Amino acid sequence: MNRSEILLRGLSKTDKIIEIGPSYNPLAAKRDGWNVFTVDHDNRDGLVAKYAGNPTVDTSRIEDVDYVWRGGSVLDVVPTAMRGSFDAFIASHVIEHTTDVISFLKSAETLARPDGVIILAVPDKRKCFDLFRPPSTTSSALLAYHERRTHHTAATHFDNAAFIANKDSDTGWTIDDARKPRLASTLSGMIEHWELGSRPDYVDAHQWIFVPASFQLMVLELSGLGYLDLRIEACAENPSTEFYAWLHRGKEQLSPDEMQARRLDLLCRQIVELAEQTRQMPGSPLANALSRLAEAETRAVNAEAKASEAERRLADAGSRIMHLEGEVAGLRRRPLDRILSRVRP
Repeated sequence: MNRSEILLRGLSKTDKIIEIGPSYNPLAAKRDGWNVFTVDHDNRDGLVAKYAGNPTVDTSRIEDVDYVWRGGSVLDVVPTAMRGSFDAFIASHVIEHTTDVISFLKSAETLARPDGVIILAVPDKRKCFDLFRPPSTTSSALLAYHERRTHHTAATHFDNAAFIANKDSDTGWTIDDARKPRLASTLSGMIEHWELGSRPDYVDAHQWIFVPASFQLMVLELSGLGYLDLRIEACAENPSTEFYAWLHRGKEQLSPDEMQARRLDLLCRQIVELAEQTRQMPGSPLANALSRLAEAETRAVNAEAKASEAERRLADAGSRIMHLEGEVAGLRRRPLDRILSRVRP
């Protein structure tokens, strides 16, 4: 299955869908017959003008935008009558840009039907330009929510500059991509980004940084604390750049002991996931161990090939022996005088 088929699994084109920020690459495209309402930061003409000079963007894929969202809550731009009516709420590479992740997820809760699904594609910090940024915590989500944050802070803009890295010209890669990363900004650039936090207009940035386990932990804790009423039904990694999550309304009902056990499990998994990114660092213990494992696997494959060749040669030798034994047996059955007649001059 391709990316869209994976994310849209279980949905039909008759389902009522709201897609946030489809931009030039909608998952549930209207042209393909999906019953979808879209929310974006500009109308179609504005999006076409924005990407007109980008050779990597096919602006013909940009579709009409139903609701323009330039700040505040998504709920502010979607008609009240449509709340709780959507079979699916979809957002691909949107959640990391929001200034208030709790309000964003609460909006998803409100817009989705009680049995609807919330589908998210989220950058995996291990496999994209957020490589050197630490995962976001539940406390940072609570702070943004209680501040009613509508703009990114100076610290967020600073971190965007300080820790952003690329590999060649790529902004996403696989977990074992050993190409050397390159920092995208200098110290002076970091200060320039810091000053973006004082601008009155919205300036975009990655605010929320996740690996799969840290995202699951944040949703679990925010639901346990009563800020959300969501549970994650499934979470799946893409080989490069991102992971996917499918959420439903209705938090998990856990006892205090069960909650602590779940939190501990996710915290441990987060450490393991973060450690996996050292596969990209030549000379790291994990990279060295994987290199030795690959060498051992190569030796095993070579040994197996040699064993197969030896078996083939042995089988050939066995065939030749059987042939010779047959000839010998035939000779033994012939009368002696016929044998002698062959050897007389």
